[in-house]
Amino acid sequence: MQTLKKVALFTCTSVGTIGLVVATASEQDRLLPELPEASSPITLMAATDPVTGKSEFRYRGKNTPPVIRVPPGSTLNVEYKNELAVQSKEECLGHPCMQMTNLHFHGLHVSPNAPQDDVLDMMASPGDNLHYSVQIPPQQPPGLYWYHTHSHGESYVQDLDGMSGAIVVEGIERYVPEVLNMRERILVLRDLVLPHDAVARKSVMESVAMQTTQCGTAPEDPERAFTVNGTLRPKIEIAPGERQFWRIVNASPDRYADLELDSGSFDVVALDGMPFAYHDPSIRKRQMNHILLPPAGRVEAIVTGPPTDSHAAVRTRCFDTGPDGDSNPAMVLADIVSAQPPKFQARPALGGSPVYATFSPTTLKRVEASEPQFVVNFTEDKQGFYINGQKFEMNSGPMLTVDVGSLHPFHIHQVHFLAYRVGEQSVKDSAWVDTVNVPYGSSVDLVMDFTDPIIRGMSLFHCHLLNHEDKGMMAKVLFR
Repeated sequence: MQTLKKVALFTCTSVGTIGLVVATASEQDRLLPELPEASSPITLMAATDPVTGKSEFRYRGKNTPPVIRVPPGSTLNVEYKNELAVQSKEECLGHPCMQMTNLHFHGLHVSPNAPQDDVLDMMASPGDNLHYSVQIPPQQPPGLYWYHTHSHGESYVQDLDGMSGAIVVEGIERYVPEVLNMRERILVLRDLVLPHDAVARKSVMESVAMQTTQCGTAPEDPERAFTVNGTLRPKIEIAPGERQFWRIVNASPDRYADLELDSGSFDVVALDGMPFAYHDPSIRKRQMNHILLPPAGRVEAIVTGPPTDSHAAVRTRCFDTGPDGDSNPAMVLADIVSAQPPKFQARPALGGSPVYATFSPTTLKRVEASEPQFVVNFTEDKQGFYINGQKFEMNSGPMLTVDVGSLHPFHIHQVHFLAYRVGEQSVKDSAWVDTVNVPYGSSVDLVMDFTDPIIRGMSLFHCHLLNHEDKGMMAKVLFR
């Protein structure tokens, strides 16, 4: 018999940034780049750019991270080589980075033990290799996930440098058949740090029509612009009336993307890799005028091409992270331009029947009405960031022990959760996600799904503002 438990999650907000990337205005004239694709087995390298000194992924001799595609029920084998320079030119937490690295397969319901999604014990120094053999379960929800480095104390810098990429678990057409014959686009949002030079900085800000007035209550000036697939304000081609399937991941270490289309709404079919229909077969999609993607958030949506010669764009809106947070100004992410109907090869259907994981409304309401059995309180001071007053240490014991086979109300690795209340307000049209925004000065109540027996072992939960995670806002959870 399943048991349900509830957790309350409190706020974390962002302070401080590092990094320096310079882009030229000519980049905005380029079409959206297509990303390379990879399937198991994969060899991926961590390397250092000889000019900038920044860290990067290399795949088949190029520094564009691939989209990894895997079917449910398969094994993802990745050989990960740490060929970072021994001496780093970058600083992590006030000292030179140690150049340690590993991989986290964000959102996948896989084992936290080696050689799978183990970010605690699998760690590579320069010259070392790691071999991952990740068992994708047959019941893994098909959708968009992502991979990024997760070396404690260095995650923020490596993610800001762009060490991340998308993962697609195949088979979403089982839940939304119409996407099979649409052109698919993978859009990876990353940060471009604004130049210090005033002229270059102004040029970048103007090129994305960045909001110049203060955004929200954060007092700091804008520090970043978003790129899409490594390009500043690319053009996305779509024929008038054409329906495309967009899969978007916010790979920023700490910036929010509140997505909006000039030309209409999004027909959203999945959030954080989880099709709506996975937990409720009666819901195939939801129409949304804008979609908030916190750092690590993903959305999969159908977008319809605007009329010929109309000007349209996809934007991120101003988002207020509070008086101690980061500036998240409005800006244009990409222009949407008219094109001829596409000629593309539709992907073959995976086949098989959809898998559903439904929980009775009566059971969920009973859990939501109960008192939280675990409360997570995010706090900070000048010495660091804390969960329930404790700063993370690699040798720390588990803060929370969970019996597998239960469903709990509280980013945590390995599982999705249902956010059903923010502050004192119930969430309308709640959805199962793996990363949630906690508003400044407020709280979120969550029901967590720990019913999968695959996830036994030591794992983590943390604030996904990676600068906060690196400074201690993380804790261990033991699944047993």
